[in-house]
Amino acid sequence: MKNILIATTALVATAGVAAADVNLSGYARFGALYNDSAAAGTDSTNTRSRLRLQFDASTTTDSGLTLAMRTRMQAEENNTGSFNGARFSASASGLTINVGNINGAIESAPGLYMSTKSAGIGLEGNAWGNLATNTASNGGAFGWTAYSSGGVGAQDGVEVTYSMSGLGLHAHSTDTSYGLGANYKFGDITAAVAYEEFDNGNTYTFASLGGKFGAANVVLSGADTEISGVTAQKFVLQGGYNVDDAIYAYGFVATEDGVDEAFGAGVSYALGAGASVEAGWEQTVAGANLLSAGIFFSF
Repeated sequence: MKNILIATTALVATAGVAAADVNLSGYARFGALYNDSAAAGTDSTNTRSRLRLQFDASTTTDSGLTLAMRTRMQAEENNTGSFNGARFSASASGLTINVGNINGAIESAPGLYMSTKSAGIGLEGNAWGNLATNTASNGGAFGWTAYSSGGVGAQDGVEVTYSMSGLGLHAHSTDTSYGLGANYKFGDITAAVAYEEFDNGNTYTFASLGGKFGAANVVLSGADTEISGVTAQKFVLQGGYNVDDAIYAYGFVATEDGVDEAFGAGVSYALGAGASVEAGWEQTVAGANLLSAGIFFSF
């Protein structure tokens, strides 16, 4: 951690006169989620919504060093929304150093998420069974380091990424974990591996291989996790197909040692101008059926 912070300080110290660039972007989605296994006394169908406003600012010095920051304001159906912890970065010649609310090696690995508006199934991801690192047997859902849209993110998080000629490298350090990742793109195919280990002994190991094949994209991913002393292995096959300029159909199947399979399928119908209708169904390893649908638009 200390060596990385020293490198960060040295890199930032080279900054000169700058020209700033400020950008506001985001998206909104609204609709409903049906869960046939909702807890007793609760509705099986509920509204779902999210508004995300993302603020990015950057400046490039005379020497070519780019300094940047990112922060978000996010509101959902169950909260009023607030700004999250910021992420700061310095980059030059393919090398980037991020400080603060970092993304993490596992979260950044190509092939972890689906190529959909929610990065999962339907309007909002449903049960996220498409993630190889989400395992039912050890309760390891979303336990790895990741950029937090509604919180401060990793405390004292620092990550270094390098990208050049199809090769991507990633290393991160926080107060409680460290992570390493690598990926390589050859043509339309990308291979990736990532690992994260926590001070409490929890570990995540992830690998994926996939790419584009004409109008289709297919990814095979797998993970080996150890959470609270319980190990689990999971494999996911996911993909999608552009039926035409407006319709994108997709799905996944996941298998995990010791539990039943999970399935999911969905469709996105483009309305134009960054808007679309999103709908998807997922059956979890516990047999629950979730269906989410609604409108998504970006700006």
